[in-house]
Amino acid sequence: MPSEVTDIRWMIEELRVSYFAHALGTAYPVSDKRIVKAIDAMVP
Repeated sequence: MPSEVTDIRWMIEELRVSYFAHALGTAYPVSDKRIVKAIDAMVP
């Protein structure tokens, strides 16, 4: 699995934390727009 795919997977996990356990916080800023942008960057 390419590292970009793994990075996007972890971005999704961080987004889940930000939605459901926001008291914990996330390792870096994450949003649905950032995830879509990362996916779009992978598609030629």
